[in-house]
Amino acid sequence: MKKIEASGRTLEEAVHIATQELGVSADGVEYEIVEEGTKGFLGLGQSPTTVTAWVKEGYVPTSTFVAAPVEVISDEEEVSAFVEEGDVFVDEILRIVRDVLKAMEVDAKPVLQSSDSEEVTVNIAGGDVAILIGKHGQTLDALQYIVGLAAAKYSDTRRRLILDAEGYRARHQEMIEAKAREYADAVRAEGKEAVLDPQNPRDRRIVHMYLADDPDVYTYSEGEGDYRHVVISPKK
Repeated sequence: MKKIEASGRTLEEAVHIATQELGVSADGVEYEIVEEGTKGFLGLGQSPTTVTAWVKEGYVPTSTFVAAPVEVISDEEEVSAFVEEGDVFVDEILRIVRDVLKAMEVDAKPVLQSSDSEEVTVNIAGGDVAILIGKHGQTLDALQYIVGLAAAKYSDTRRRLILDAEGYRARHQEMIEAKAREYADAVRAEGKEAVLDPQNPRDRRIVHMYLADDPDVYTYSEGEGDYRHVVISPKK
C-alpha cells in the first residue's frame, strides 16, 4: 500500500494536497495526522499540519479525478460581468478586503465571483491565501464576518457575503460530504446511529443537506454550543 506524507496550513489543505498526489477524490483517501499544526493570532505564524495518507482499500473511482484550477480573473472583468454600475456594497467589500490583505502583507487579491440581490461571493486569489484560511476555516470565517459587518451599512437590503480563498469552500464541502457518506454507509450496514464530532453550523448544514434525500437514513442535531453535533440515524 502506497503511503505518502503531505503538509498544509490546515488539515483540509494537507488532505487536499494528498488527494492530488494520489490522484483520487476526497472519498477515496484515508489518512492519519502525523503532526497537528499550531496557529498564532488570527492564524499568523502557524506551523503546518502533516498527514500520512493512502488510497482507501477497495476504492474504485467513478471517474478520473483532476483538481479543478481556480480561474483568476481581473477585478475589472468580474465587475463588468456581475455588478451593476454603482453597487457600493460590492465596491466596499472589495476595498475592505484589499486593505486587510495589504495590512497583513499577504500577496493576494479579492476577485468577485458572483453578485445578486441576496448574495455576493468573493474569492481571494494569490500565493499566500493559506494563511487566511486557518484551522477548519476559522480565520476565513472570522474575516468573512468582519468584512460583511463593515460593508453592511452600504446595502439597502440584507445581502449575504461568501468569502472564499482559492476554492477552499468547495474542497472543504467535498470532504464533509465524503465523511457524511462514509458514516451513512456504516449506519445502513449496522442499523445503528452514528454520532459525528462537534461541527460549526455551516458544516452541520452541509451534512443535513447532503443526506436530506437519502432513503435509508435521516439526520438531526443535538448538543449545545461548541458541542453541538449531527447524528445520522437509520430510517425504520
